[in-house]
Amino acid sequence: MFVIGVDSGGTFTDTVVIAGDGRIGIGKSLSTPDRPANGVIDSVVDAGRALGLDLAATVAAADLIAHGTTVGLNALLTGRTARAGLLVTKGFEDTIAIARIDKVMGLEESLQQDPTRWEKPPALIPQTAIVGVEERVDSAGTVVRELDEEQAREALRELARQDVQAVGVSLLWSFLYPRHELRLAELAREELGADTEVLLSSEIAPRIGEYERTMTVLLNACLSPVVATYLRDLESQLADNGFGGSLLVMRSGGGVQTAERLASRPVETLRSGPVGGLEASSAIGAVAGHANMIATDVGGTSFDVGLIVDGEPQFARRPMVGRYAIASPVIDIESIGTGGGSIAWVDGAAGTLRVGPQSAGADPGPAAYGRGGEHATVTDAAVALGYLASLGGALELDPEAARAALRREIAEPLGLGLEEAAEGVLTVANSQMADLVRRVTVQRGYDPRDFVLYAFGGAAPQYAGRYAMDLGVSELVVPAFAPVFSAFGAAASDVRTSAQLDAPRPFPPPLDWLGEQLALLEARVGEELDLRAAPGEARIERRLGLRFMRQVHELAVPLPDGEVSAADLERVAAEFTREYERTFGAGTAYTIAGIELVGLRVEGSLALEVEPPLRGEATATEPVGSRTGWFDGRWTDAPIWDGAAIATDHPVTGPAFIEYATSTAVVYPGQTARVDRIGNMVFNQEER
Repeated sequence: MFVIGVDSGGTFTDTVVIAGDGRIGIGKSLSTPDRPANGVIDSVVDAGRALGLDLAATVAAADLIAHGTTVGLNALLTGRTARAGLLVTKGFEDTIAIARIDKVMGLEESLQQDPTRWEKPPALIPQTAIVGVEERVDSAGTVVRELDEEQAREALRELARQDVQAVGVSLLWSFLYPRHELRLAELAREELGADTEVLLSSEIAPRIGEYERTMTVLLNACLSPVVATYLRDLESQLADNGFGGSLLVMRSGGGVQTAERLASRPVETLRSGPVGGLEASSAIGAVAGHANMIATDVGGTSFDVGLIVDGEPQFARRPMVGRYAIASPVIDIESIGTGGGSIAWVDGAAGTLRVGPQSAGADPGPAAYGRGGEHATVTDAAVALGYLASLGGALELDPEAARAALRREIAEPLGLGLEEAAEGVLTVANSQMADLVRRVTVQRGYDPRDFVLYAFGGAAPQYAGRYAMDLGVSELVVPAFAPVFSAFGAAASDVRTSAQLDAPRPFPPPLDWLGEQLALLEARVGEELDLRAAPGEARIERRLGLRFMRQVHELAVPLPDGEVSAADLERVAAEFTREYERTFGAGTAYTIAGIELVGLRVEGSLALEVEPPLRGEATATEPVGSRTGWFDGRWTDAPIWDGAAIATDHPVTGPAFIEYATSTAVVYPGQTARVDRIGNMVFNQEER
């Protein structure tokens, strides 16, 4: 199988081409925010060139292209969303405005202590674009008032007068009785035209929780025209160059799905880039024998951290996108604005050095890019200290521009020498990275010493040795293809889809009812799995969402295959109690209250069967040169190793540089690195 994986980030767009004969092509290009599809094409061109192929030959040979994208997220963060309308049950037009009573929801931890910053999340659409319709269904799914179709038509005409591009529909208890929403979709197409996107909560987010369900539908309505336009542009450019395979998009909940389906569900793509890195970590970790991993992604604009426990990525218990709570599954990833392009600055009030969250982005980028950037960044500090001499491709680094920015922005205001200023920037940035890892592990009851830390992303090879070993992790792994690791993760992911039903009731539920609902969900999953993308046998997994009666913490417990018996449900209840106490502490299980079923979830997957390639023959045991770098407070001549040629398992003792086509790994004093059979760089800390 010939597969292309692409990850489009805020600064760079990365590509991995895995040819049918096992050859690998890696590409990296600057992202093009004004027309993101162009950046993807540029990156594919770069990767194909590494295999001796032009663009047409590369895409024509591809069976599929798997893509992680930030287009939807960037549109949300910059306010460049589509004009959307929202239909709700009359009397509930203020659901979005009221949100949750908690005014600190989604705020950074440092701002939660400042009452002047407490406020509801920003409105996505004007209140006039939220219109109520006459209908009512109760919590048992019984119709209390039939849909008033004439009044609904007038509501739709009101949205037409506001020239909306998409309409979200979120009626009370619609996931138990979806017929009113389905009829509204028919009326919307009659009143607004077939080209207007109509999104239903009963299809997109069939979950209990009025606010989260409505917010999910509204976000999809605001973003679907933007994401659909982008995907159409990308598909058109690919087709013009002979691509006839399947275009798949990475999901925030893991796995990939067809672009056609996710164009109308862009909320499922908002965290697709970082999730690709976790998927790749799972794939590589399975080969390397690692079950517990801390996955860290050091990109140009952010630092992202996620956990893999017993081989499985962890899901967010309360999924959020920015300050918006949603009702779609999201792999739990925490982020801060600390990356290679993060701007270093002096806090005038405190007289201290700060890094981020502002970023120089792709245009103009760090000063070292020579594209007009004036601000000092983390990348500029690495260049100034000799850690980074090249990024590969056509981009040439300008060390003098990096040094000038650091002197002007940091060294002179703080009265420091150039090297002290650059070292300070890296120290602050890496301390922020290590602190986030501690929050994701220690504050959630995990001991970092029980984990292997995986570090990837374009900037990870330079900095991982700084932030990893202070955490006490058992081992640091900088994977093969680290600069394009999320792109590899997209290519290595399974095709996945899911269906769920929230139906709160005492546990255990009637067996006949449970069997009937599971069969319906499994049928829906089977319909949505696209066998054209990955022909083969589907794998079906079933879970029950459980909680103790009148408690808030819900856990998903696997359900065995086949017909469910009373004994199966007894085992599920016991497993839920054990997992609850493992998660929240011994003695926390409120067993006297009894257990409540929250909902059912069925997930289906089809394996793409893209295996991590093994490393080719490499025999070098000597460096290829040397370069001076700033280590332990002085300039030191450090050897340069060719990462592609180092003999497998040959030790490289720091200080040293291991160079690849698109990145440089820094081995710091007191560390030893080896390249394993997969191509991973494995770091260990020596006694000093």
